[in-house]
Amino acid sequence: MKKKILITLIVALLFSITSSAQILKGHVYDASTNEPLPGASVIYKLKGTQGVVTDANGAYEIHLPAGGADLIFSYVGYEDIQMPIVINKNNILQKDVYMKESTNLLEDVVVSAGRFEQKLSDVTVSMDLIKASDIARQAPTDITSTLQTIPGVDIVDKQPSIRGGGGWTYSVGARSQVLVDGMSVLTPQSGVINWNSVPLENVHQVEVIKGASSVLYGSSALNGIINIRTARPELTPQTQFSAYVGIYGDPANSDYQWSDKSFWKEDKYPVKPVLRNSLFSGVRNPLYEGFDLTHSRRIGNFDVSGGLNLFTDEGYRQQSYNKRFRMGGNLTYHQPDMGMKVMNYGFNVDFLSNSYGDFFIWRSPSEAYRPSPFTNMGRESNTFRIDPFFNFTNPEKGISHKVKARFYHSADNMVRPTQSASISDILGNMGTDAKVIQNIAGGDYTALQPLITGVVKWLGSNNINDLIDGAFGSLGNIFPDATTADYCDLISWVMSNGLPSDLGGLLNGKLPSDLVPWLSGILNPELKQAPTRTDKNNNYYLDYQFNKQWEGGAQITTGMTFDHIRTFTGANKEVHESDNIAAFFQYDQRFWERLSVSAGVRAEYYRIDKHYREADTQVFGSHIPFRPVFRAGLNYQLADYSFLRASFGQGYRNPSITEKYLRKDIGGVGVYPNHNVQPEKGFNAELGFKQGYKIGNLQGFADIAAFYTQYKDMIEFQFGLFNNSDLSMINSIDNALKMLKDGKGFGIGAQFHNVSKAQIYGLEISTNGMYTFNKNAKLLYNLGYVYTEPRDADYKERNALEDTYTDPLQMKEKSNNSKYLKYRPKHSFKATLDFQWKRINLGANVNWKSKILAVDYIMLDERTKTQRDLLDYVRGILFGYSNGETLTSYWKKHNTAYTTIDLRLGVKATKEVAFQFMINNLLNKEYSYRPMAIGAPRTFVVKMDVAF
Repeated sequence: MKKKILITLIVALLFSITSSAQILKGHVYDASTNEPLPGASVIYKLKGTQGVVTDANGAYEIHLPAGGADLIFSYVGYEDIQMPIVINKNNILQKDVYMKESTNLLEDVVVSAGRFEQKLSDVTVSMDLIKASDIARQAPTDITSTLQTIPGVDIVDKQPSIRGGGGWTYSVGARSQVLVDGMSVLTPQSGVINWNSVPLENVHQVEVIKGASSVLYGSSALNGIINIRTARPELTPQTQFSAYVGIYGDPANSDYQWSDKSFWKEDKYPVKPVLRNSLFSGVRNPLYEGFDLTHSRRIGNFDVSGGLNLFTDEGYRQQSYNKRFRMGGNLTYHQPDMGMKVMNYGFNVDFLSNSYGDFFIWRSPSEAYRPSPFTNMGRESNTFRIDPFFNFTNPEKGISHKVKARFYHSADNMVRPTQSASISDILGNMGTDAKVIQNIAGGDYTALQPLITGVVKWLGSNNINDLIDGAFGSLGNIFPDATTADYCDLISWVMSNGLPSDLGGLLNGKLPSDLVPWLSGILNPELKQAPTRTDKNNNYYLDYQFNKQWEGGAQITTGMTFDHIRTFTGANKEVHESDNIAAFFQYDQRFWERLSVSAGVRAEYYRIDKHYREADTQVFGSHIPFRPVFRAGLNYQLADYSFLRASFGQGYRNPSITEKYLRKDIGGVGVYPNHNVQPEKGFNAELGFKQGYKIGNLQGFADIAAFYTQYKDMIEFQFGLFNNSDLSMINSIDNALKMLKDGKGFGIGAQFHNVSKAQIYGLEISTNGMYTFNKNAKLLYNLGYVYTEPRDADYKERNALEDTYTDPLQMKEKSNNSKYLKYRPKHSFKATLDFQWKRINLGANVNWKSKILAVDYIMLDERTKTQRDLLDYVRGILFGYSNGETLTSYWKKHNTAYTTIDLRLGVKATKEVAFQFMINNLLNKEYSYRPMAIGAPRTFVVKMDVAF
């Protein structure tokens, strides 16, 4: 009985204490949008720190001591609010709080560095941030235009490179991982990014990490990551519409002009903008146009968003076109009645229909905007992906669970954007002497006498020039008006239509038995069209992530991923599959409110087909079938706006299925398989210092970082000629004779190899911020200089080996014997300036780069030589010789430092309507960022944005 009375008294006492508590409750909102802020902290200090966080609707309820307390409302990316609360005993008060976004640039919120939200100032690696407003000012056709404004970031033929980590790899493979909302958008089978798949119309911000990030993001994060975060719906329904059109101006060199009014009126081009035959029917220059439409809203507990994009680009270069239709959206359900817990689930969906073409071999130096006949190829593709997700957060326990999945399907096939020239047209352009051909067919070889003489001289002197001069002498008798481009037309036609059988008999002095009917038949042939062969790819992906945070500032992030890729190639009807399984763990700790420490590890298993030990690693003498990688970093706050950071991270990149196994045509030339190519791996180390400043009306921050990157088993492509019978590289005269004997013809393309150990180190200095003149006028700026030293660590040994080459067809690695890696400059400077006055914005981009240090040997040889060799003649045919100019002479003249300037003017006509006018490449600079790739000429752009 006494026990029951005691229990009753205790319960009554507890009830009286609870009922007499002072309660403050309300909501926390964004001051500018009135959006609720879930996860905002409401705390006070009394014998320690007490507090709560807001729920999914921004609601909070906190018990206060008698008399009240000094409350602090805080939310990442917003200014703290200190609020003294006086409350009588047993009272309940209602207080809604409106928080302003922080104007301090270092308070920006990012998620990419640790896969959780944190301040930009706290991350332990170099990171750049692009906001939606920055993108809007650039009026880009895809996100690459804006990424190009970031110091240290370059996009070469649509491939991203960060601080010289990547060069040009033939549109296959990427050392920088590209993500949309944390999910990779690299094409599964080739590892390359199709920028058309990025929903530019719905980007919230872009986060760029500079340095190895494989611990959290796996393969292809060897060089860094680009994470594109999309916008989420707000309380007020929003609809945005954008329309833009760009007109390419005339090139600085009038010889490059390839189109006229009749070209467009006669529908000779593979894509046509909607406005071509109406508003711009009189414009002879190529143009592009785009239309974006997005809508987002909240319906009860649902977030709903969707978007459409239509873009058509005729291309300033013939056959460099792009037409896309993309639609997608998001559906998120927020589970109600969860108290302080937050749970939501839903899916993202995206569909892309894309037709595009490009080329990387021009017709000749005087026809730089026209493609070689070897590159008369385009692509048509359709891709679909659906990404379901589930998120659960319990702020009271400091834990969260995140599950992301994906199903991806693509189907694409190769097409010919333009009709190939007929053999009669080709021979007509070459001034072909039919009588000479008839004489040869009848056994009269007088026209071949120069060749015979050249062979005799070559056998006697071993001077290859005698043989080449004789060959061209005989060709001149048959084709007196032929240019090198005409010879390419003829070779391309032969590659498509075949040669007489039994060419190997020529080696024994015997003509092919079917030479006469073949010669007579080529004058009126039916052009053979290769049947359409569709490539199909499926990708299944699953990612689980767990976070736990303790009050002392410690946090762990751990999880697992599974990735399965299945590729079917229509050309040879092969199926290849890969599996990737990984587990990761990262520990983050905040000490003394000043020091942030981060360390992580990842273990990954990878296989392709029956090769189950692709990630084989030797540990203490034993081989294990998975690859471990590590990272660590720290950030120490020296003063209020001074931050010192240091980091070390390992990275790796598994070769894509395309690099390892597929025989694939890209742009009309081929990628040839190499089953022996191994993953590349490396590490990145960095020491950086970030300093915020505020001097009068000037505020911003400056950053300086020294970096060092090392790669082992670096994957580079070797571009050259191949024997189509066994897909081997033609690397000697004997290989060429074997190719003729096999009778399957030759191909042009690239094969990937582990070629070298690379060391890339340098310095990056940047600053961005704002100067406020008055309440109506301000200047925004972002300036950066990057110095890189991209070294081939094995260049001495390679040069010594290549000095022993005696065969004129032996391929060397690069165009010179310097210590530098291919396709990289040493210096770059970028500046973005925007002056805003009331509703007007005047801005400019300035981009300066030094020359490219080395390129591929097959493209040009920069070594000093006394006479031309066989490959010089091959280059002359493949890459053109016109008006005394070759690719070698053109590159020597144009591979110099260059500067481009873009100018823009924005006007906000009303609150809902804005206009943008731009002139890109204002000075119409002709510049080349790799051989045979010339940047766009002066381009005029008009854009209209409407929000309602």
